[in-house]
Formats: sequence, structure tokens, C-alpha cells
Amino acid sequence: MNPALPVTLTLKNVSPLLHRKLKAQAKRHKRSLNQEAILCLERAVSAAASAPSLADPPPPVSVGAILRPFTTRTDMLEDFFDRDSNG
Repeated sequence: MNPALPVTLTLKNVSPLLHRKLKAQAKRHKRSLNQEAILCLERAVSAAASAPSLADPPPPVSVGAILRPFTTRTDMLEDFFDRDSNG
């Protein structure tokens, strides 16, 4: 199959409610029902492709990077208490 040629897709068992919503949305956007359906499918597929997946775990983070903000706060508190006890 040539990827440059358009392909016909038939949707079966579309609920009347979904059909009305899609038709109203197409009218608001001044598109045909077919154009609106294609755009919705393209957006859904693109969003699914860019969404994070459990198959792709996040990159590892060092323990130091996690604890660094707490160390800074502890140092600040120690400085505060040291100043308070000296004065």
C-alpha cells in the first residue's frame, strides 16, 4: 500500500450521541464531519504517543539531588539556632 494515498476508514456502531456531538463540533469549526473526525483521530493518536508510558520509566535520580533541599534548610535552621543561643 502506498502511504501517500488516502485510505478509507469506516466506523461502525457509532452512538447517536457521539455522532451529534461530532457533527456539532464540525459545524462550529466550519469543517465537514469527515474532516472533524480525522482531526480528532490525529490529535488522539498524537496525544497517546507523547503521553508517558509505564513501559518507559523515568530516568534515575540521585539521592543527593533529592536530599539537597533538606540539607540547605537544616543548615539554615542550625545557623538560626546558633545565632539565637549566642545573643
